[in-house]
Amino acid sequence: MTFKQAIPLIFAILLLVACGGMAAEESMYAPEAAMEFAAAETAADSADGVAYSETVLNSGEALNTQTELPQQRLIIRTADMAIVVADTEAAMKTIAQMVEENGGWVVSSSVYQYSDTAMTGDITVRVPAEGFTSATEAVRGIALEVQHESTSGQDVTEEFVDLSSRLENLESTAARVRSFLDETKTVEEALAVNQELSRLEGEIEVIKGRMKYLSQSAAFSTIAVHLTPDEASRPVEVAGWRPDGVAKDALESLIGFLQFLVEATIWIVIFLLPVVIILGIPIWLVVRFVRRRRRNRKDEQLAVNSEQSAMDKTEETKE
Repeated sequence: MTFKQAIPLIFAILLLVACGGMAAEESMYAPEAAMEFAAAETAADSADGVAYSETVLNSGEALNTQTELPQQRLIIRTADMAIVVADTEAAMKTIAQMVEENGGWVVSSSVYQYSDTAMTGDITVRVPAEGFTSATEAVRGIALEVQHESTSGQDVTEEFVDLSSRLENLESTAARVRSFLDETKTVEEALAVNQELSRLEGEIEVIKGRMKYLSQSAAFSTIAVHLTPDEASRPVEVAGWRPDGVAKDALESLIGFLQFLVEATIWIVIFLLPVVIILGIPIWLVVRFVRRRRRNRKDEQLAVNSEQSAMDKTEETKE
């Protein structure tokens, strides 16, 4: 068979691959097949501690029943902690031993010289997901002080189910393409089939790798711990004098003075000023009335005295 005669066969292979892609899209609406593959992978990898999604399958049920399938969620959990310890190296050894005894391992660890007698360190560990909470509590238990702690979780269940569906359909398509090898009669036909089969197998390996990564990431949580020795956490002290303490006291005094000014202004505007207005105006009116009355009496007295003086001078003149 010539190359031109092989064209219809190549066209048939491409059509079959396209049909496989359509089947992959349709399988998104039929999660039972994806769940069945996930359950099979769980049984195959249980010896390695790889936890795949567990499902209960009812293959005979119709899709329109809208029955939800129970499924273990795949959550990738991480924690970031900063703690103060008495001895950095001893605390890191304790954490590593604790993790290894519970089925985890140390991803990385490093120690830095802080002073002549103190060292800081960082350690990152992986622990089984079911022991994530107890592991963080154990780290808190060896700390003199927890300066920082944050946890996060990423739900990858939907991505895992989608990959399961794509993998099943790609494997079905690859099996059909592989069966064409027995029907090839020329080298050109065999090469075309092998090329398409290689492409499908490459995609299958990529999806399997991603699924294994997701399942392992969900099965083992990551905890990153920064350790500071107690000596490094203490304030700077020189011959009994703590400059940071003096600065803190000065700042507190300044804040207290500013607070006093603000509170005094509020009392003056809201309380004292209305009281002065309410009581001050009547008092001012009374004082003004009394002063005016006294002034009038004084003026009258001066007028009487002036008149008396004038009369006395007149009498003296007549005499």
